[in-house]
Amino acid sequence: MALKYLCLVLCLALFATKAHGYNEYVAYKISATFFEAYQQCRLFGGYLASIDSAAENARAVTAIKAVGDINRQWYIGGSDLGKEGTFVWVGLNKRASYLNFGPSEPNNSNGIENCIAIGSISGTQWNDIPCSFKAPGFVCTYVRQ
Repeated sequence: MALKYLCLVLCLALFATKAHGYNEYVAYKISATFFEAYQQCRLFGGYLASIDSAAENARAVTAIKAVGDINRQWYIGGSDLGKEGTFVWVGLNKRASYLNFGPSEPNNSNGIENCIAIGSISGTQWNDIPCSFKAPGFVCTYVRQ
């Protein structure tokens, strides 16, 4: 009887994943500006990472740690280039509802920080940085059906 319930739970979990998709995060240790990273993710069949929860943030961090150093800045797909202080996931054209900025961030230092990076002194939190900064890597999201 327990085996039947286990199978039922697993089938429902697989169905939910199939019905709604599952964001898979892959980090690439390729030096790029924000828009170069965006273009690379599109060429790879995904988009620059959008993160909608603490669990997704943890999966993006795990992807970074698999290929590089979380103490460096890695681009994810958020930007407030259109309207200062309003962050949008550029790959989805969707306003970011979950934000994980470090202390005193975002600060738009010198009026030129409009793109989001994860890592560096913020650890697993985010920082706004210039979109022209050559980060050592970036994280792409792939929606798996």
